[in-house]
Amino acid sequence: MPRPAFAAAAFLGLALALSPTPTRSAELAPAPRSSPAAIDALLLAEVKERSEVMKNLQYMSDVIGPRLTGSKNLERANNWTAEKMKAYGLENVRLEPWEIPVGWERGKATMRLVDPDNGRDLAIASFGWTPGTGGKKTGKVVVLTARTKADLDAHRGKLKNATVLLSAPKEVKPISDLNYPAPAGPSAGQPKKDEPKLPNTKSSADQKAEPAPASADLRQPGLEAVTEFLKAEGAACVCVDAAKPHGLLVTTGSWPTDRAAAEARLPRVFMAHEHYALLHRLASRPDSTTKVEVEISNTFIPGPVTVYNTIGEVTGSDKPDEFVVVGAHLDSWELASGTTDNATGSCVVLEIARTVAALAKAGERPRRTIRFVLFTGEEQGLHGSKKYCERHKDELVRHSAALVHDTGTGKVHGFGLHGRTAVREVLEPQLEALTKVDGWKGLDMRGMGGTDHLSFHTAGVPGFACLQDIDEYRLTHHTQSDTFDKAKGPNLVQGAQVLSVAVVRIANLPELLPRK
Repeated sequence: MPRPAFAAAAFLGLALALSPTPTRSAELAPAPRSSPAAIDALLLAEVKERSEVMKNLQYMSDVIGPRLTGSKNLERANNWTAEKMKAYGLENVRLEPWEIPVGWERGKATMRLVDPDNGRDLAIASFGWTPGTGGKKTGKVVVLTARTKADLDAHRGKLKNATVLLSAPKEVKPISDLNYPAPAGPSAGQPKKDEPKLPNTKSSADQKAEPAPASADLRQPGLEAVTEFLKAEGAACVCVDAAKPHGLLVTTGSWPTDRAAAEARLPRVFMAHEHYALLHRLASRPDSTTKVEVEISNTFIPGPVTVYNTIGEVTGSDKPDEFVVVGAHLDSWELASGTTDNATGSCVVLEIARTVAALAKAGERPRRTIRFVLFTGEEQGLHGSKKYCERHKDELVRHSAALVHDTGTGKVHGFGLHGRTAVREVLEPQLEALTKVDGWKGLDMRGMGGTDHLSFHTAGVPGFACLQDIDEYRLTHHTQSDTFDKAKGPNLVQGAQVLSVAVVRIANLPELLPRK
């Protein structure tokens, strides 16, 4: 696509040559403006021709690695992304701190069949922020369907060192089945659950992940009493079906109020679906006993633990104190490298930052400040974006929108507007250039839970998640398969193109986006 002559040379090799300037830039005079269509063309070409998204993604995935909230790896990622923003020429780059009450490190989690002694090891992974077993525990496997006090009393004195299954195995269809279902439909206004989701169970809670196993959430009505009963009886752990094919494990979980509360929890593990089904079959045999040996060793880190959101800006020329946020979450789970959840989104945000900064250097600074935010603590309940909204609460009235990329490596085909009809009327004509971008379908009035845009949406700021092709996200999400080889460069380039055009268009609107 040809570029206007005034900017063609300026775009060559700009990104790495830019030097950071710590300024709110009231002194930055408005530059002469190209037409909106010409700016769109510049953005699309810059991303296509000089993208660094895959280079950055490989570094984040392979060199930094998994980025659990509160971990040293996540702090390394904060520092690296801040330096990258500075190298790209962003202004006001900083790490904004917040705290979690207690940190956590995963140790080993092993389980093997003792009776019947058939030599099987069983694949398990701990829920986050749950304790270990305090050594090896050998006991029977119990399928526990009791939920009332009277039914639980029948098991009193019989559960010492037991491994407990609270439900039957889930139905998991083969991945070769052409009808293998897509994630459940989106919902408006509900926060992300802290459990992974099943591929074949409808749920309105979270489009970003897959629907949750009923037994995964021990906070459900009736199950809190079960948990307390199992702890009092000295059960070794509770197992939950990971509900994914081919031995995939998942993990999830969040911190309680303090370390004492964390250490008092009952150990909980996800088990590979095939092994869970095996254990359930064996434990359901009449007149037979099934036993396992389990050992789990996790470590709690005394808190409070300081964590950070990484933030950088391209300061607006006309309205520097009005903002458009584009973001993703930097933290991940740590069964793998956290590539598709959500190093992909984080590196797309870095690519947009590089591109918009290059545009500004070439004389096309956006009218409003575009703020690039890499949130942390998303996986435990959108905490980093909530902390952002608390810290910047007095500025939120001057936030035009917040756009978030957080569903893996699939192309961006739209934005979910949460029913904001007035926003659609303003924004839809602005995105004409995207009709030529492969995969773009348009704006959608539906909402979506489970990503950091929701913190803005609930605070009154138009917050939109990218609607993306699901790709292999149902298999990589929170699993040991979330690795760099699953990333698809052309799709991430496409997402950076879509978001670059969208955020600059919103930044250059005459007024803030309407709140309705």
